Amino acid sequence: MDLTEETINKILSLGKTVEVESSGRKYQNGPKGFIPILPPIAETIAINTLTGIIDFVPSDNTMIHVVNHKEVRLIGKDFDNENWLTRSTFLTALHESPVFRFGQFYSVEDFIISLQSMFVQDETTALILKLVGNVKDEGVSNYCDDGVTQQVKAKTGISLVSDVPVPNPVTLRPYRTFMEIEQPASTFVFRMQGGKGQTPSCALFEADGRMWRLTAIQSIKSWLKEKLPEIKIIA
Repeated sequence: MDLTEETINKILSLGKTVEVESSGRKYQNGPKGFIPILPPIAETIAINTLTGIIDFVPSDNTMIHVVNHKEVRLIGKDFDNENWLTRSTFLTALHESPVFRFGQFYSVEDFIISLQSMFVQDETTALILKLVGNVKDEGVSNYCDDGVTQQVKAKTGISLVSDVPVPNPVTLRPYRTFMEIEQPASTFVFRMQGGKGQTPSCALFEADGRMWRLTAIQSIKSWLKEKLPEIKIIA
């Protein structure tokens, strides 16, 4: 039956636990009103890799939901309970890794360490590392900044110092999603500041509108589809 407002208020006034049923759904009164009594569901298994989903060997009654670039869920294809329309989440894969702080300036040393440990290494990272690693403490000059390139004083020998253009934009592949797939590339604006007694610092600013997230989601879906062609995958 459907509970009327008068019935609800009367039950709440009793001051003791009461279970009621309405439209096939059970409720229990509490200090702030009625709360649903949901049917029991399986405990979700938490993992950190896509490979773990393959190891789980999902059944025909499951499907995979690629929530975003760092979360994938193995869920029931059908509802567990027709009244509550609940669906079990059997397994959740969460990608965890250190995240580079885009839009914030790093000291030269911290920037070098972060660029080496949080990015796929290629010719572009090598170019930036070579440039940043040779910057003198007093050597960053912004007077030739035109918004696209900067002139940076970098040592090219034991004592020789020359103006070196900072490349922009740069295409890099940070570690931002599951390691089983190729890390998506993005464009970044690379900036340096300092000079006039200030310690040089470096920063990367995202410049692709975060389109890389869509690329990562589709890559995850493609990887899983290849491994589990019989399982429905939504992304």
